[in-house]
Amino acid sequence: MSNFLKQSAQKGFTLIELIIVITILVILGVVVVVLIDPAEILAQSRDSQRISDLASIKGASQLVLTSGTPSTVDCGSTQPINSTSSMWISLPSTTGGSAYASTTAALSQLADGTGWIRMNYASSTTGRALSNLPTDPTNTLSGSLYYRWGCTNIGSIYEYEIDATLESAKYKASCTASSCDDKSARDGGNSATRYETGNNLNILPATL
Repeated sequence: MSNFLKQSAQKGFTLIELIIVITILVILGVVVVVLIDPAEILAQSRDSQRISDLASIKGASQLVLTSGTPSTVDCGSTQPINSTSSMWISLPSTTGGSAYASTTAALSQLADGTGWIRMNYASSTTGRALSNLPTDPTNTLSGSLYYRWGCTNIGSIYEYEIDATLESAKYKASCTASSCDDKSARDGGNSATRYETGNNLNILPATL
């Protein structure tokens, strides 16, 4: 019986061995977290959503413009290009702190011309080009993480631009890795810090 107990004790881990194993596992966990960088993965996911949202808005806007005279509220010939007077942002007006026009949180995502983009995407000629207006996944003044919209109507020619700030290292101008894609610099617009799309990429001011 005594020999059996001795053999059982010898088969178990000592306290020092357990501490060594736990330490190794913690180190491996830290290395994995550093290599994976979950914060960067989440930022890239939000950036993908921003790129997709802007593509949806552009497609819907083109559909409205090609279907006839769009029903708009804030897109007139008196609004100058490159001026905050012709800008609308996805932040609700209750947020405050911005020079650009915005609407209330309750109306913000309506696609009937009363939302943060003043174009009717739900007219009888286009059906529902957009069911609702997307807003930035973060949608905050901090880091300028919100969408901007600007448009002009000169000689019945409508031109518009939508832009967003991309936050992940993969899409930032400061990224130097071979896997980087500096979309803000390559989109053809006048801003080096915001990703722009539309049919005139010089409508929105280059700086915020």
